[in-house]
Amino acid sequence: MSENRNSVGSNTMLLEMEAHANVFNLKCLAVLCGFSLLCGLCNIIGIFIVEAWMMRIAVGLSFMSFALPIIVWLIHDSFRKKTPSILQQSVFKYLIVFSVYFGIMVTCVTLTFHAILLMVLPGIFAAQYSDQKHLLKWILIGSVILVPLSVYGGLFFGVADRNFFAGIANKGHIALEERIDILTPKKYLDLLLHYVIPRLLSIIIIDILLSGISSRNASMLDKQKELSENVAFELRRRSELQCVVIANLSSLIESRDKSTGDHIHRSKNFFGQIVREMARDEAFKGRLNPELIAKMEIVAPLHDIGKINVPDAILLKPGKLTPEEFEIIKLHTTKGGAMIRNLFSNLDDPLLLRLAEDIAVYHHERWDGGGYPEGKEGEEIPLAARIMAVADVYDALVSDRVYKKAIPREEALQIIYSESGTHFDPEIIRILKQIEYS
Repeated sequence: MSENRNSVGSNTMLLEMEAHANVFNLKCLAVLCGFSLLCGLCNIIGIFIVEAWMMRIAVGLSFMSFALPIIVWLIHDSFRKKTPSILQQSVFKYLIVFSVYFGIMVTCVTLTFHAILLMVLPGIFAAQYSDQKHLLKWILIGSVILVPLSVYGGLFFGVADRNFFAGIANKGHIALEERIDILTPKKYLDLLLHYVIPRLLSIIIIDILLSGISSRNASMLDKQKELSENVAFELRRRSELQCVVIANLSSLIESRDKSTGDHIHRSKNFFGQIVREMARDEAFKGRLNPELIAKMEIVAPLHDIGKINVPDAILLKPGKLTPEEFEIIKLHTTKGGAMIRNLFSNLDDPLLLRLAEDIAVYHHERWDGGGYPEGKEGEEIPLAARIMAVADVYDALVSDRVYKKAIPREEALQIIYSESGTHFDPEIIRILKQIEYS
């Protein structure tokens, strides 16, 4: 079961990482859209010298290619209902990488040597993802296509390389017919040796470096995941240890007095009923989260742990206690708190320690301030202790004790209702009525 939870947690983390990578890449695509328009402007003002019709086509194709994933994301996430965001779907990254690849290819064919650095962008985009090795493999294969296309495509349609077109470059725009006229087998070979191969090697080296960097990052991420799983395992182990300690303490209390032991289990169950109903109530929303509820229920059996220190002659006395004996009984609250501090202070769970101590020390306090050991009143009394006060008294009323017989459930509830605002928190009594009538 814990392995399944770890697997689900790892998958969730991967999905979140992919989503973050997609968001980052979408922002970069928005920048590239602006870059496409800037290239068109540069051609208009004479920085680039490309046929106007060719530049318009290039700008339109590259802009639409870069914008396509953004448009798909906006449309999908605007109309989706219960389906996950497209940012969390693995197929979306392939759309992003392909769009970058196609847009860069168009730009490189048009701008040729001006755009050589852009050829590394598909690899950079692919390196953002967890399966970057698979994506970069296809990027490397694509580079074998992209680089020759940019060189030979630029030869016919793109920015003229003045070194290559020496003698006619001073004409500004070089017509397609003029470009074709000067081409010879030697010129094609020169393009291959001095343009294609150097660029291709540069792009391949950069993509390999990107793959190495991504692999290192992935390895570090795996180590972080392993560390996270080890920490989660240690926390679960500590939690299980706490539960074992509490169960053993409950058994120890039960060995002293069977009726007290049964009371601990019954009051814990009733306590759980109340606190779970409170969590569903509008008045307590935001105050009782699942972690808090779980820990409250774990420590509920420790509310009478201090009775271990009460002598048998008093704890098991069948008759009414004397004032002196009652004072000794009352000490089980503060002694219980001290025992809990000694037992749980080294378990590195301050919330569980505080809840256990609150319940043990303050479950005999009264809403009107007439309880013990400190005479706290109202919301000065910790919430967990106020809930336990109700569960504790209810079970005492409906159970046989050495000094009394049990009373019917309905009668016990009426007694508790009558003490709303005096002994008990009125809001908790309201919740108790919801449990009774639901």
